[in-house]
Amino acid sequence: MISYPFPPNASAGAVRSERFARYLEELGWKVNVITIKPRSDLSGYNNSQYFVPNMNIHATSTLDPWLWLREKSAKKLILRGIRSVLMRLFSFPDHMLLWLPFALKRALSIYRKEKFNAIYTTSPPHSTHLIGLILSKLTGIPLLADFRDPWTLNAYRGNSGFDKLLMKIEKIMEKAVYVNSSVILANTKANRKNMLKTFSFIKKNKVVYLPNGWEEFTENNIYDDKKNKQLTIVHAGTFYPKFKPYALFYALSAWRKGEYSKTILPLNKGDIQIILLGAKDETTKKLIMELGLEEFVIIKPWVAQAEARKYMCQADLLLASLGTGKESSTYVPSKLFEYMAAKRPVIGFFYEGESASLINETGIGVVFTKDEPDAIIMYLHEMIKAKENGLPVPYRPDDDKIKKYHIRSIVLKLRDNLESIINNSK
Repeated sequence: MISYPFPPNASAGAVRSERFARYLEELGWKVNVITIKPRSDLSGYNNSQYFVPNMNIHATSTLDPWLWLREKSAKKLILRGIRSVLMRLFSFPDHMLLWLPFALKRALSIYRKEKFNAIYTTSPPHSTHLIGLILSKLTGIPLLADFRDPWTLNAYRGNSGFDKLLMKIEKIMEKAVYVNSSVILANTKANRKNMLKTFSFIKKNKVVYLPNGWEEFTENNIYDDKKNKQLTIVHAGTFYPKFKPYALFYALSAWRKGEYSKTILPLNKGDIQIILLGAKDETTKKLIMELGLEEFVIIKPWVAQAEARKYMCQADLLLASLGTGKESSTYVPSKLFEYMAAKRPVIGFFYEGESASLINETGIGVVFTKDEPDAIIMYLHEMIKAKENGLPVPYRPDDDKIKKYHIRSIVLKLRDNLESIINNSK
């Protein structure tokens, strides 16, 4: 397994990779994980929590000039221009590319000691697949390439002349990965469909839909409806400002200012609180201030996973948003699967696509597909009144549908695909 993100480095990709590795070990596989050494800016996991006795984790060094340049500032215009160009060059196809020689060297060292049967790579960063591609070519071992997000089909790729040139080169890289992989995994149905439509040379049975999965929390956190007097909404993780995921905040601002058409009571400070865990981007902070929502919104820094789960399990509603624009329709934030484990209702803001379908299919919450304040305000008003009257926020999950997304079910499909490519390579 070649996975740039892996505990104790924290990211959504780290969770997927760690669970895949751990559950494969439980199914009798021996897994060697190649990842990077722990980084202080990606900390957030407890090492001991993920310790599996038979799993070998090989953490290597890497070079990342982009991270170094990001911390540098330049006063002169020409120096800022040079810095910008260098950062763009060192982020091709992503800023983790220079990990390739370190990871490849370690993988070949493992191969010489004990020949493995399959290679698993996961992205982003997409340069990870180049490591797997070269390793597969050198060893003849079949490659399974897992795409947690699209590569060149990403909705927010640049479109300048320089970006178009780099895009052409990346498409050649991407095609080489597709051609030489025995199986390609796509984490959403839409990503699989778009991949097959754009790269028509790929056989349909080669691309497998394999979503993220959820697993039970080890902590015994049970919702206490008496704990919070206010309607409490929790958002765990990062916001992506490019997707314009702020419909909830705009609705609250309109309610606070009286700019809505429904005849309901004004919004008071004690009615609602929104807790943002780890929302560290300046765009989100600035918007909350501009909308005058500081008395309703609490921004907290990154907390340990166990602590984050406590917040989730004690929330009345869990917030998930990638905005209601069409560009987000193929994405499913991994937090939705954490929210399934938390067993608390979701308030989602998504285009009518993958995420909206997942929420509706499993019955884990309500989805707003348009940024219309009135509908959002009316819903929140109903939830606040229910809370005041001692009634629980409605939560009617379809347990059978949710079980399909348990990580154990997902990894069984992964195992089947690994066994298939191994048998076909003999």
